[in-house]
Amino acid sequence: MMSVRGKILWAASAVLLVFLYLASSTDLIIKEKVREIHTVSIVLDDVNDTYYQNFKKGVDQAARDYYADTSYITLYEEVSQEEQTKLVDREVGDGADAVVVIPVDAEAFQGAIQGKWPETPLVVLGAGEDHPGVNARIYVDNFQAGRLLAEKALEEVPEGTRFWLLSALGEEGRTDQVLEGVLDVLESQGAEYEEKREWQFSGENREEAAAQFAAAADQLPGAAVIALDRESLMGLAEYLKSDASCREQLSGVYGLGSTTSLLNSLDAGVIDGLVTYDQYTAGYLSVERAVEAIRDGDVKEPVRMNYYYITKENMRDKKYEAMLYPMD
Repeated sequence: MMSVRGKILWAASAVLLVFLYLASSTDLIIKEKVREIHTVSIVLDDVNDTYYQNFKKGVDQAARDYYADTSYITLYEEVSQEEQTKLVDREVGDGADAVVVIPVDAEAFQGAIQGKWPETPLVVLGAGEDHPGVNARIYVDNFQAGRLLAEKALEEVPEGTRFWLLSALGEEGRTDQVLEGVLDVLESQGAEYEEKREWQFSGENREEAAAQFAAAADQLPGAAVIALDRESLMGLAEYLKSDASCREQLSGVYGLGSTTSLLNSLDAGVIDGLVTYDQYTAGYLSVERAVEAIRDGDVKEPVRMNYYYITKENMRDKKYEAMLYPMD
């Protein structure tokens, strides 16, 4: 039979166990670490996010890793730096802890942020000079992208090929440096080229552009195309899918980007080569840098993203496949 002392010990043990259970379940002893959620607004440079599929995957992963509440802000009908700056102003006014911006025009945006938003960390995806209002930059060298595009095109097309250079109206702020890089190579190699800004495959006049393009291809078979922006390349690729005979008359089609649509066109042989960068990593770094700036307020070293040349033959290589088709 249990002694009185034994009963007291058993009772005390039971009370202690109940106390420990209640204390742990009510955070009296083991307190769960409270995670502060940071709001990060991401202001894009277009009216939709079609061109940012992999970028968004990187953003989403970083948001999970760094406990960030992210939102995407797209432009309205007018793609202008003035409108975008107003949207950044709105997000800051609405209480965003940090703002990530992909400028419509990097140079114009640099001038627009003078003295603005001193208390809100700003991460800019674009090149520019050091600025006290910018906590971090993630950028690509568009001049070198243009050079790489032209170098690879020249390697692949027959000697003496004439190049048609396409660009969408209103994209000058984003394509000027790419154009400079392309011309730097073409002119140094004595290649013939024409800028065809009248062929607007991304606008309302795409049917007229297609007719003009087809007529020119008939008159000058063997020409090659370099599209300086993603809109022109996507519009041209869509047209060439519907006109195989026109595509057969071209020596090559080259451009920038890595959307699912462009990669499908590359895989189908409509496009011969794409120059792109790791958009997933750019998206991840943008949120990472934004949260770090919220927490410590420091200015980070700029991050330069490398460009890569992608073809149908190498797009399934391991080093490129993970970049082009990141897992959710």
